[in-house]
Amino acid sequence: MKKIAMIGPELYPIPPIRGGASELWIEKASRALKKYRTFIFSPTDPDLPKQELSGDIQYFRIPVPRFKRTVYSWFKAYLADYEKKISPLLIKIDPDIIHVHNRPLLIPFFRKRFPEKRIVFHMHNVYEYLGRLEKPNGDFEIQTDLTLACSRFLLDREKNRLGQGAKRLDVIYNGVEPEVFRPSWDNPAEADGLRRQYGLEGKKVVLYTGKIRESKGVMVLFSAMKQVFLKDPTIHLVLAGGTGFGYKRTDKATDFSERLQKEIRAFPDRVTFIRFTQPRNMPRIYLLGDIFAAPSQLEEALGMVFLEASACGLPVIGTSQGGIPEVIRDQETGLLLREKDNVEELSDKILFLLRNPDLARRMGEKGRQLMMNYFSWDKIAQRLESSYDDLLAQ
Repeated sequence: MKKIAMIGPELYPIPPIRGGASELWIEKASRALKKYRTFIFSPTDPDLPKQELSGDIQYFRIPVPRFKRTVYSWFKAYLADYEKKISPLLIKIDPDIIHVHNRPLLIPFFRKRFPEKRIVFHMHNVYEYLGRLEKPNGDFEIQTDLTLACSRFLLDREKNRLGQGAKRLDVIYNGVEPEVFRPSWDNPAEADGLRRQYGLEGKKVVLYTGKIRESKGVMVLFSAMKQVFLKDPTIHLVLAGGTGFGYKRTDKATDFSERLQKEIRAFPDRVTFIRFTQPRNMPRIYLLGDIFAAPSQLEEALGMVFLEASACGLPVIGTSQGGIPEVIRDQETGLLLREKDNVEELSDKILFLLRNPDLARRMGEKGRQLMMNYFSWDKIAQRLESSYDDLLAQ
Protein backbone atom coordinates (compact mmCIF):
# COMPACT_ATOMS: atom_id res chain seq x y z
CA MET A 1 0.00 0.00 0.00
CA LYS A 2 1.28 3.46 -0.93
CA LYS A 3 2.14 5.80 1.95
CA ILE A 4 1.19 9.43 2.61
CA ALA A 5 2.92 11.70 5.13
CA MET A 6 0.38 14.31 6.27
CA ILE A 7 2.24 17.27 7.77
CA GLY A 8 -0.04 19.40 9.92
CA PRO A 9 0.80 22.93 11.11
CA GLU A 10 2.94 23.09 14.26
CA LEU A 11 0.24 24.80 16.38
CA TYR A 12 -2.44 22.24 17.33
CA PRO A 13 -2.48 18.47 17.77
CA ILE A 14 -4.19 15.88 15.61
CA PRO A 15 -6.82 14.58 16.31
CA PRO A 16 -8.03 18.18 16.82
CA ILE A 17 -8.84 18.03 20.53
CA ARG A 18 -7.93 21.75 20.76
CA GLY A 19 -9.73 22.74 17.55
CA GLY A 20 -8.44 23.69 14.12
CA ALA A 21 -10.07 23.30 10.69
CA SER A 22 -6.97 22.07 8.84
CA GLU A 23 -6.29 19.60 11.66
CA LEU A 24 -9.85 18.32 11.37
CA TRP A 25 -9.44 17.94 7.60
CA ILE A 26 -6.26 15.89 8.03
CA GLU A 27 -7.87 13.61 10.62
CA LYS A 28 -11.13 12.98 8.78
CA ALA A 29 -9.73 12.71 5.27
CA SER A 30 -7.03 10.30 6.46
CA ARG A 31 -9.63 8.11 8.15
CA ALA A 32 -11.65 7.94 4.94
CA LEU A 33 -8.75 6.93 2.67
CA LYS A 34 -8.90 3.31 1.52
CA LYS A 35 -6.02 2.96 -0.94
CA TYR A 36 -3.29 4.76 0.99
CA ARG A 37 -1.76 4.38 4.44
CA THR A 38 -1.38 7.66 6.31
CA PHE A 39 1.28 8.91 8.73
CA ILE A 40 0.18 12.09 10.50
CA PHE A 41 2.57 14.68 11.97
CA SER A 42 1.47 17.37 14.43
CA PRO A 43 2.80 18.97 17.66
CA THR A 44 2.75 17.25 21.03
CA ASP A 45 -0.06 17.76 23.52
CA PRO A 46 -0.28 16.90 27.25
CA ASP A 47 -3.34 14.72 26.64
CA LEU A 48 -1.93 12.70 23.73
CA PRO A 49 1.03 10.29 23.43
CA LYS A 50 4.02 11.25 21.32
CA GLN A 51 3.42 8.27 19.06
CA GLU A 52 0.22 6.36 18.53
CA LEU A 53 -1.19 3.75 16.15
CA SER A 54 -4.95 4.07 15.69
CA GLY A 55 -6.43 1.77 13.10
CA ASP A 56 -4.17 2.06 10.08
CA ILE A 57 -3.03 5.57 10.94
CA GLN A 58 0.30 6.23 12.63
CA TYR A 59 0.54 9.50 14.56
CA PHE A 60 3.81 11.26 15.31
CA ARG A 61 3.58 14.25 17.64
CA ILE A 62 6.60 16.51 17.54
CA PRO A 63 7.81 18.64 20.48
CA VAL A 64 7.65 22.34 19.61
CA PRO A 65 9.33 24.48 22.32
CA ARG A 66 7.23 27.29 23.74
CA PHE A 67 10.16 29.69 23.42
CA LYS A 68 10.10 29.26 19.64
CA ARG A 69 7.52 31.99 19.13
CA THR A 70 9.51 34.34 21.36
CA VAL A 71 12.62 33.72 19.28
CA TYR A 72 10.58 34.40 16.15
CA SER A 73 9.52 37.79 17.50
CA TRP A 74 13.02 38.69 18.64
CA PHE A 75 14.92 37.84 15.46
CA LYS A 76 12.13 38.29 12.88
CA ALA A 77 13.27 35.06 11.28
CA TYR A 78 11.78 31.67 10.53
CA LEU A 79 13.41 28.78 12.41
CA ALA A 80 13.36 25.37 10.71
CA ASP A 81 12.76 23.37 13.89
CA TYR A 82 9.53 21.42 13.41
CA GLU A 83 10.44 20.14 9.94
CA LYS A 84 13.96 19.17 11.05
CA LYS A 85 12.48 16.89 13.69
CA ILE A 86 10.09 15.40 11.17
CA SER A 87 12.79 14.73 8.55
CA PRO A 88 14.45 11.64 10.19
CA LEU A 89 11.03 10.04 10.61
CA LEU A 90 10.26 10.58 6.95
CA ILE A 91 13.51 8.85 6.03
CA LYS A 92 12.36 5.79 8.02
CA ILE A 93 8.81 5.84 6.69
CA ASP A 94 9.81 6.51 3.08
CA PRO A 95 6.42 7.93 2.03
CA ASP A 96 5.39 8.13 -1.59
CA ILE A 97 3.84 11.58 -1.09
CA ILE A 98 4.56 14.36 1.41
CA HIS A 99 1.35 16.36 1.90
CA VAL A 100 1.98 19.68 3.69
CA HIS A 101 -0.95 21.68 5.06
CA ASN A 102 -1.06 25.48 5.33
CA ARG A 103 2.70 25.92 5.77
CA PRO A 104 4.32 27.05 2.51
CA LEU A 105 7.62 27.71 4.28
CA LEU A 106 8.05 23.98 4.90
CA ILE A 107 8.01 23.16 1.19
CA PRO A 108 11.56 24.34 0.29
CA PHE A 109 12.99 22.35 3.19
CA PHE A 110 11.29 19.10 2.20
CA ARG A 111 11.98 19.70 -1.50
CA LYS A 112 15.70 19.97 -0.77
CA ARG A 113 15.81 17.00 1.61
CA PHE A 114 13.58 14.74 -0.48
CA PRO A 115 14.00 15.81 -4.13
CA GLU A 116 12.66 12.51 -5.48
CA LYS A 117 9.39 12.65 -3.52
CA ARG A 118 6.06 13.96 -4.74
CA ILE A 119 5.16 17.00 -2.63
CA VAL A 120 1.65 18.37 -2.21
CA PHE A 121 0.87 21.75 -0.66
CA HIS A 122 -2.67 22.20 0.67
CA MET A 123 -4.03 25.72 1.16
CA HIS A 124 -6.69 26.17 3.84
CA ASN A 125 -6.35 29.97 4.11
CA VAL A 126 -5.64 32.95 1.91
CA TYR A 127 -2.15 34.41 2.12
CA GLU A 128 -3.24 37.35 4.29
CA TYR A 129 -4.64 35.07 7.01
CA LEU A 130 -1.43 33.13 7.46
CA GLY A 131 0.63 34.26 10.44
CA ARG A 132 3.41 36.77 9.88
CA LEU A 133 6.03 34.06 10.37
CA GLU A 134 4.13 31.42 8.40
CA LYS A 135 4.18 33.00 4.94
CA PRO A 136 6.91 33.76 2.41
CA ASN A 137 7.77 37.35 1.55
CA GLY A 138 8.84 39.13 -1.62
CA ASP A 139 8.94 37.28 -4.93
CA PHE A 140 8.59 33.57 -4.33
CA GLU A 141 7.54 30.31 -5.87
CA ILE A 142 6.36 27.27 -3.92
CA GLN A 143 7.76 24.38 -5.93
CA THR A 144 5.19 21.59 -5.61
CA ASP A 145 4.02 18.68 -7.72
CA LEU A 146 0.45 19.58 -6.78
CA THR A 147 -1.09 22.48 -4.88
CA LEU A 148 -4.61 22.03 -3.53
CA ALA A 149 -7.13 24.58 -2.27
CA CYS A 150 -10.22 23.93 -0.14
CA SER A 151 -12.45 26.07 -2.40
CA ARG A 152 -12.58 27.49 -5.90
CA PHE A 153 -12.44 30.97 -4.38
CA LEU A 154 -9.16 30.17 -2.63
CA LEU A 155 -7.61 28.62 -5.71
CA ASP A 156 -8.52 31.60 -7.89
CA ARG A 157 -7.28 34.00 -5.21
CA GLU A 158 -3.92 32.28 -4.70
CA LYS A 159 -3.06 30.62 -8.02
CA ASN A 160 -0.62 33.42 -8.89
CA ARG A 161 0.74 33.78 -5.36
CA LEU A 162 0.83 30.71 -3.06
CA GLY A 163 0.04 28.58 -6.12
CA GLN A 164 2.90 30.01 -8.16
CA GLY A 165 5.47 27.31 -8.84
CA ALA A 166 3.03 24.40 -8.68
CA LYS A 167 3.06 21.90 -11.52
CA ARG A 168 -0.66 21.33 -11.02
CA LEU A 169 -3.50 23.11 -9.20
CA ASP A 170 -6.79 21.65 -8.03
CA VAL A 171 -9.66 22.04 -5.56
CA ILE A 172 -10.56 19.50 -2.89
CA TYR A 173 -13.25 20.75 -0.54
CA ASN A 174 -13.61 20.37 3.18
CA GLY A 175 -15.92 17.56 4.22
CA VAL A 176 -18.43 16.46 6.83
CA GLU A 177 -19.80 13.19 8.23
CA PRO A 178 -23.55 13.12 7.46
CA GLU A 179 -23.81 9.87 9.40
CA VAL A 180 -22.53 11.67 12.52
CA PHE A 181 -23.93 15.16 11.97
CA ARG A 182 -27.60 14.25 11.81
CA PRO A 183 -30.77 16.36 11.87
CA SER A 184 -33.03 16.62 14.89
CA TRP A 185 -35.85 14.88 13.02
CA ASP A 186 -33.72 11.71 12.92
CA ASN A 187 -33.52 11.61 16.71
CA PRO A 188 -36.22 13.86 18.19
CA ALA A 189 -35.90 12.31 21.65
CA GLU A 190 -32.21 13.28 21.91
CA ALA A 191 -32.90 16.75 20.50
CA ASP A 192 -35.75 17.32 22.97
CA GLY A 193 -33.58 16.11 25.84
CA LEU A 194 -30.78 18.50 24.92
CA ARG A 195 -33.22 21.39 24.69
CA ARG A 196 -34.53 20.58 28.13
CA GLN A 197 -30.96 20.40 29.42
CA TYR A 198 -30.29 23.95 28.20
CA GLY A 199 -33.74 25.31 29.08
CA LEU A 200 -34.77 25.81 25.47
CA GLU A 201 -38.16 24.08 25.45
CA GLY A 202 -40.67 26.01 23.35
CA LYS A 203 -37.97 28.35 22.01
CA LYS A 204 -37.06 29.15 18.41
CA VAL A 205 -33.28 28.86 18.44
CA VAL A 206 -30.75 30.72 16.32
CA LEU A 207 -27.44 28.86 16.57
CA TYR A 208 -23.90 30.11 15.99
CA THR A 209 -20.84 27.86 16.26
CA GLY A 210 -17.24 28.92 15.76
CA LYS A 211 -14.63 31.20 17.28
CA ILE A 212 -15.99 33.96 19.49
CA ARG A 213 -14.29 36.76 17.61
CA GLU A 214 -15.38 40.02 16.07
CA SER A 215 -13.95 38.96 12.70
CA LYS A 216 -16.38 36.04 12.66
CA GLY A 217 -19.32 38.42 12.81
CA VAL A 218 -20.42 37.51 16.33
CA MET A 219 -21.19 41.10 17.29
CA VAL A 220 -23.03 41.67 14.00
CA LEU A 221 -25.15 38.61 14.83
CA PHE A 222 -25.76 39.74 18.39
CA SER A 223 -26.75 43.22 17.22
CA ALA A 224 -29.22 41.66 14.79
CA MET A 225 -30.58 39.42 17.55
CA LYS A 226 -31.27 42.42 19.77
CA GLN A 227 -33.68 43.61 17.07
CA VAL A 228 -35.14 40.12 16.72
CA PHE A 229 -35.72 39.86 20.48
CA LEU A 230 -37.98 42.93 20.33
CA LYS A 231 -40.23 41.28 17.74
CA ASP A 232 -40.62 37.76 19.12
CA PRO A 233 -40.28 36.73 22.79
CA THR A 234 -39.83 33.06 21.89
CA ILE A 235 -36.60 33.48 19.92
CA HIS A 236 -33.34 32.51 21.64
CA LEU A 237 -29.68 32.76 20.63
CA VAL A 238 -27.14 30.02 21.31
CA LEU A 239 -23.45 30.89 20.89
CA ALA A 240 -21.11 27.89 20.96
CA GLY A 241 -17.36 28.29 20.69
CA GLY A 242 -14.11 29.39 22.27
CA THR A 243 -12.04 32.50 21.77
CA GLY A 244 -9.17 30.54 20.24
CA PHE A 245 -7.58 27.15 19.72
CA GLY A 246 -4.76 25.38 21.54
CA TYR A 247 -3.83 24.22 25.03
CA LYS A 248 -5.45 26.47 27.69
CA ARG A 249 -6.40 29.01 25.00
CA THR A 250 -9.86 27.90 23.89
CA ASP A 251 -11.66 30.02 26.49
CA LYS A 252 -9.00 32.63 27.15
CA ALA A 253 -10.55 36.03 27.87
CA THR A 254 -10.08 38.65 25.16
CA ASP A 255 -11.14 42.28 24.92
CA PHE A 256 -13.87 41.26 22.50
CA SER A 257 -15.14 38.33 24.57
CA GLU A 258 -15.29 40.52 27.66
CA ARG A 259 -17.24 43.18 25.76
CA LEU A 260 -19.60 40.57 24.34
CA GLN A 261 -20.20 39.00 27.76
CA LYS A 262 -21.09 42.42 29.16
CA GLU A 263 -23.69 42.91 26.43
CA ILE A 264 -25.07 39.40 26.86
CA ARG A 265 -25.67 39.99 30.56
CA ALA A 266 -28.40 42.45 29.57
CA PHE A 267 -30.33 39.53 28.02
CA PRO A 268 -29.98 36.73 30.61
CA ASP A 269 -33.07 34.83 29.39
CA ARG A 270 -32.46 35.23 25.66
CA VAL A 271 -28.86 34.06 25.14
CA THR A 272 -27.11 30.80 26.01
CA PHE A 273 -23.31 30.77 25.79
CA ILE A 274 -21.71 27.32 25.39
CA ARG A 275 -17.93 27.48 25.53
CA PHE A 276 -15.43 25.55 23.40
CA THR A 277 -16.66 22.07 22.55
CA GLN A 278 -14.37 19.37 21.20
CA PRO A 279 -15.16 18.38 17.60
CA ARG A 280 -16.39 14.91 18.60
CA ASN A 281 -19.15 16.51 20.69
CA MET A 282 -20.26 19.11 18.15
CA PRO A 283 -23.02 17.00 16.50
CA ARG A 284 -25.07 17.33 19.70
CA ILE A 285 -24.71 21.12 19.74
CA TYR A 286 -26.30 21.43 16.30
CA LEU A 287 -29.39 19.63 17.59
CA LEU A 288 -30.16 22.76 19.62
CA GLY A 289 -30.74 24.98 16.60
CA ASP A 290 -33.71 25.74 14.36
CA ILE A 291 -31.56 27.83 12.03
CA PHE A 292 -27.84 28.55 11.78
CA ALA A 293 -26.29 32.00 11.30
CA ALA A 294 -22.62 32.92 10.97
CA PRO A 295 -22.10 36.32 9.31
CA SER A 296 -18.33 36.12 8.98
CA GLN A 297 -16.64 39.42 8.25
CA LEU A 298 -13.69 37.60 6.71
CA GLU A 299 -13.25 36.19 3.23
CA GLU A 300 -13.38 32.64 4.55
CA ALA A 301 -11.74 30.01 2.36
CA LEU A 302 -14.82 27.84 2.98
CA GLY A 303 -16.12 27.47 6.52
CA MET A 304 -16.45 24.03 8.09
CA VAL A 305 -19.36 25.13 10.30
CA PHE A 306 -21.62 25.63 7.27
CA LEU A 307 -21.04 22.03 6.21
CA GLU A 308 -21.79 20.75 9.70
CA ALA A 309 -24.93 22.84 10.10
CA SER A 310 -26.23 21.83 6.67
CA ALA A 311 -25.54 18.16 7.38
CA CYS A 312 -27.66 18.59 10.52
CA GLY A 313 -30.55 19.85 8.41
CA LEU A 314 -30.37 23.49 9.47
CA PRO A 315 -31.05 26.27 6.97
CA VAL A 316 -27.97 28.47 7.06
CA ILE A 317 -27.34 32.20 6.81
CA GLY A 318 -23.90 33.36 5.70
CA THR A 319 -22.13 36.17 3.88
CA SER A 320 -21.70 36.42 0.10
CA GLN A 321 -17.92 36.38 0.14
CA GLY A 322 -14.98 34.01 0.07
CA GLY A 323 -15.82 30.36 -0.45
CA ILE A 324 -19.07 30.52 1.53
CA PRO A 325 -21.33 30.78 -1.57
CA GLU A 326 -19.82 27.49 -2.78
CA VAL A 327 -21.54 25.62 0.07
CA ILE A 328 -24.68 27.75 0.59
CA ARG A 329 -27.12 27.78 -2.30
CA ASP A 330 -29.01 31.02 -1.84
CA GLN A 331 -32.77 30.54 -1.47
CA GLU A 332 -32.31 26.74 -1.69
CA THR A 333 -30.23 25.58 1.29
CA GLY A 334 -30.06 28.91 3.07
CA LEU A 335 -29.74 32.65 2.62
CA LEU A 336 -26.75 34.79 1.68
CA LEU A 337 -26.34 38.33 2.99
CA ARG A 338 -25.77 40.98 0.35
CA GLU A 339 -23.86 43.09 2.89
CA LYS A 340 -21.72 41.31 5.46
CA ASP A 341 -22.30 43.82 8.27
CA ASN A 342 -25.88 44.86 7.56
CA VAL A 343 -27.64 44.23 10.88
CA GLU A 344 -31.10 45.03 9.47
CA GLU A 345 -30.70 42.57 6.61
CA LEU A 346 -29.51 39.84 8.95
CA SER A 347 -32.35 40.35 11.43
CA ASP A 348 -34.88 40.29 8.56
CA LYS A 349 -33.48 37.01 7.22
CA ILE A 350 -33.49 35.41 10.67
CA LEU A 351 -37.12 36.39 11.21
CA PHE A 352 -38.08 35.25 7.71
CA LEU A 353 -36.77 31.74 8.30
CA LEU A 354 -38.21 31.41 11.80
CA ARG A 355 -41.61 32.66 10.65
CA ASN A 356 -41.65 30.18 7.75
CA PRO A 357 -40.81 26.84 9.38
CA ASP A 358 -41.98 24.71 6.44
CA LEU A 359 -39.71 26.60 4.06
CA ALA A 360 -36.87 26.44 6.58
CA ARG A 361 -37.35 22.67 6.86
CA ARG A 362 -37.20 22.26 3.06
CA MET A 363 -34.02 24.32 2.92
CA GLY A 364 -32.51 22.20 5.66
CA GLU A 365 -33.43 18.99 3.85
CA LYS A 366 -31.87 20.26 0.62
CA GLY A 367 -28.76 21.34 2.48
CA ARG A 368 -28.35 17.91 4.04
CA GLN A 369 -28.79 16.25 0.66
CA LEU A 370 -26.13 18.55 -0.80
CA MET A 371 -23.71 17.49 1.92
CA MET A 372 -24.42 13.81 1.32
CA ASN A 373 -24.01 14.12 -2.44
CA TYR A 374 -20.85 16.21 -2.60
CA PHE A 375 -19.25 16.90 0.78
CA SER A 376 -19.15 13.63 2.72
CA TRP A 377 -15.66 12.58 3.77
CA ASP A 378 -16.02 9.47 1.61
CA LYS A 379 -16.54 11.71 -1.44
CA ILE A 380 -13.63 13.94 -0.43
CA ALA A 381 -11.36 10.93 0.11
CA GLN A 382 -12.24 9.49 -3.30
CA ARG A 383 -11.31 12.78 -4.90
CA LEU A 384 -8.08 12.92 -2.90
CA GLU A 385 -7.13 9.36 -3.85
CA SER A 386 -7.74 10.18 -7.50
CA SER A 387 -5.37 13.15 -7.20
CA TYR A 388 -2.75 10.97 -5.52
CA ASP A 389 -3.13 8.30 -8.23
CA ASP A 390 -2.61 10.87 -10.99
CA LEU A 391 0.39 12.32 -9.18
CA LEU A 392 2.16 8.99 -8.79
CA ALA A 393 1.39 7.99 -12.37
CA GLN A 394 3.41 10.90 -13.75
